[in-house]
Amino acid sequence: MGEKVVISLDIGTSKLAALALSCKSLRPVAICSQVNDTQIKELPAGYHEQDPLRSRALCLGLLQKLLSDKKVRADEVVGIGITGQMHGVLLVNSDLEPQSNLITWRDQRTQNSEFRTRHSKRTGSPLHTGYGGATLRWLAKNGKLSENATALTIADYVAAHLTGVIATEATHAASWGIFNLQEGLWDAELVDRLGIDKDVLPSVLSTARPLGNIRPALAQQLGLGPDVQVCSPLGDNQAGIIGAAGFAGNAAVLNLGTGGQISFPQNDYKFVETLETRPMPFGGFILVGASLCGGWAYKYLQKFIQATVKEFAGTQPGDEEIYSRMNSIAAEAPQGASGISVDTRFSGTRLEPNIRGSINGIGAENFTPANLTRGFVEGMIRELAEMASKAGIKDFKKIIAGGNAVRKNPVVSEVIESIFGLPCYISSSREEAALGAAYAAAIGLGLISKDDIRPNLEKSR
Repeated sequence: MGEKVVISLDIGTSKLAALALSCKSLRPVAICSQVNDTQIKELPAGYHEQDPLRSRALCLGLLQKLLSDKKVRADEVVGIGITGQMHGVLLVNSDLEPQSNLITWRDQRTQNSEFRTRHSKRTGSPLHTGYGGATLRWLAKNGKLSENATALTIADYVAAHLTGVIATEATHAASWGIFNLQEGLWDAELVDRLGIDKDVLPSVLSTARPLGNIRPALAQQLGLGPDVQVCSPLGDNQAGIIGAAGFAGNAAVLNLGTGGQISFPQNDYKFVETLETRPMPFGGFILVGASLCGGWAYKYLQKFIQATVKEFAGTQPGDEEIYSRMNSIAAEAPQGASGISVDTRFSGTRLEPNIRGSINGIGAENFTPANLTRGFVEGMIRELAEMASKAGIKDFKKIIAGGNAVRKNPVVSEVIESIFGLPCYISSSREEAALGAAYAAAIGLGLISKDDIRPNLEKSR
């Protein structure tokens, strides 16, 4: 064997991606993606669930598509990395048969305060609505924890299907809000207080380390060798950071996609009341501020404009046509949107789930589509910047930004620089989370080191 290649999966809420990484060039040789169409329809208001069997099938199909690319040689593949949406929970039995749908991070059934807890120094975060610990508490209270079931994230489930090993790892365990970060164990006191049977919780393994060889039948199905190793997954927040910024310690990493996140790398454990502390693979932590709406705020505006045009003009422009025009007029509007200020917390926040967004500062002269569109962009970034400001986080010199909302809309990076007052560098890598999962797997397999990763960045224009 000459070249060594690691392939990876990113199981996102709205999109799935697969990537093949050359361990020689440390650059992707092939990428493919598709819409995640697994959402369950006709659920009660506030519920958000996805079909795990459909997710699994889509992942396998995407890997087959990746491996069919002429630039990828199956006989050079030595490892598989996996990342995916955090916080969600599904239940499986010992045969890996799902006993529930995936209840995702967007699920709101636990908004009642009895399912949430205050910020804890042990877990690094409150137990928010949509977090696995709150969901498991709800399932237990409502008699829906199946006997002998094990709780997993969707990334854990796909990894288990590939290897037969039922387990989780620290980044996903921490995302449930019931994991003691400093001891590296489930928080027994909190788990007991929430009424969660400890036997439903999986073993916690090291992140992005060899989990096991791919099962022979799946290796044959995918055309892979029997010695290909699957690594334990990592959360998409951590994977996105590695894919965009590597392990740089002097940069804040901002990601704007379905949601929005700003992350601050830390060498040692640090507790900040208004941010979450999350573990990084291979040591260290990140302080994280997350917005629930993120890039969806811009999508909400796009859908509103689309519906308005249809209502009054009788035609319906395509999504990309509207986005393109929105980006153009936002670029034409002045900084500050002529006084229009948009609070984009349309889905609330994790600390205040019932709060809602607003549009302020509308006057007789400034209420234009251009100002409104720019106001939405500024609102998305301002929410993340205020998280950093309130926490007193100042020890970073630049912003590294990634996510489709950043790459597709040049105004976003301009607004990042104006609001943060720092230079903004854009990750030019597509599918940062899938790339980060591949990098992490290559490190975990001993093929590369953390210092080998050199982010592919472009200065904001």
